[in-house]
Amino acid sequence: MSEDPTARTTVTTVSARPTIRVALPQGWARSMLSGIEAALLGWALVVVPTLIAYAAVSSNQWMVSTTWEDAFHFASDLWGASLGARVVSGDVSYRAVPLLFVLLLIGLTKLLLLQGRRFSPASQWMAIPGFTVTALLLAGGIGTNVSVWGALPLAIMIPLIAAAWEVALAPTSLELRFELPRWLSVGVRTGWRASWALAVYGGLFLLLSVIISWSQIRGIHELLLPTSMVDSIMIVLAQLLFIPNAIVWALSWLSGPGFYLGSDALHSPTSAPVGPIPAIPLFGATPASAPGNWVILALIVFGVALGVYLRLRKGSESLLDDLYQGGIAAVVIAAVYLVTSLGSALVLGNGRLAFLGPRMLLSALCLFTEVACGVLVTVALSHPVSVAWARELVGAGKARVREHRHHEAAAGAVAPAELVSETHSEDVLDETAGDAVENSDGVDGVDAREDEAAENVADETQVAENSRDDADAAQASEEEDAPSN
Repeated sequence: MSEDPTARTTVTTVSARPTIRVALPQGWARSMLSGIEAALLGWALVVVPTLIAYAAVSSNQWMVSTTWEDAFHFASDLWGASLGARVVSGDVSYRAVPLLFVLLLIGLTKLLLLQGRRFSPASQWMAIPGFTVTALLLAGGIGTNVSVWGALPLAIMIPLIAAAWEVALAPTSLELRFELPRWLSVGVRTGWRASWALAVYGGLFLLLSVIISWSQIRGIHELLLPTSMVDSIMIVLAQLLFIPNAIVWALSWLSGPGFYLGSDALHSPTSAPVGPIPAIPLFGATPASAPGNWVILALIVFGVALGVYLRLRKGSESLLDDLYQGGIAAVVIAAVYLVTSLGSALVLGNGRLAFLGPRMLLSALCLFTEVACGVLVTVALSHPVSVAWARELVGAGKARVREHRHHEAAAGAVAPAELVSETHSEDVLDETAGDAVENSDGVDGVDAREDEAAENVADETQVAENSRDDADAAQASEEEDAPSN
């Protein structure tokens, strides 16, 4: 069989399809293990003190029906509550997030992630699923009265913040960074640092309030009837975990809106209601008087100081960039406050105790406005562009004043003749009128003046006649001498 000479061979080449490979970054297991370890250690930090406290009071007759297993379950409920979950007991729910404990968890997770620095920075993100899953299992699997899904937001946020912190500090993470405008990066960093400065300010105010109200705080502590030193220490330590919460409340009071110690008890610079408060010793530091809204001036001064810092340390040649920096810093401050205030609120029961905490949105808005006003006004007035513009305005104003004065002087030097004559005539009339008034004392004075004037005229006439006679005599003698010559 012979081949067909007209037949053609066609070769079709099929290109290889692109392959997408999904691979976990090197070191992902180490980072996930760090997240798991952070959750277990955090849970232990709650369980161990709870069991110690139970051991100290287990001999009390009121604790006869409570077992070690109950204490263990209660500690797990506290672990879930520390992550923001509600604890439900009967028909009553409780929610109290100790922000200091949350900060400790972030720091602990960050510390454990240091072991993964020799790996890719992207592997640090694997700590998020490790921490989240472990934390939820410990809360929901061992706890009995906790609503576990309420802990999900913080269970994600804690490792997320820690991982982002570690990635930002990693020396090999340059490929993960992208270029930001200078005003944005400077504004964010400045706002973050200013948030810590505001926390210090709120802490100092809280410390002052505690010192002033120490007797009341001590009285509430005694009402709790601590039976031993261990009880007192546990009460104090539990309150220390809520110190950041109290600082957030203090900033809400200092910014103006205030905070609630009950649904019907708003404490602010303009309101200081007298009524029952929850039996928590730290609540005894609540200001007992209402000084007025002048306290917000301190935050405006803080904004001015922040504006001076931006101008002297982070200033640029562009006025607009400096204003952007100040605005971004104020936004970051308000955002940080808003996030922390969401976790600082307490739910201690039903009724008037269903919400205790700051007025979140209004406080964040007031804080932004007060700080932003100080920052933006200071930056705008102190910038070289503004200073040069102000100098130009002042110079132009001075030039106009000098020109106006010059025109007035020229107009005064060349006055119209009519005005001069009229002024002279008026002056003469005024003088004549004055003389007439002065000489109107009596007829004798007028006659004396007239006699004196007549005598003066006679004397002048006599002198003139004598001069004329002398001149005639001199002329006659000259004529007599002339022929003789």
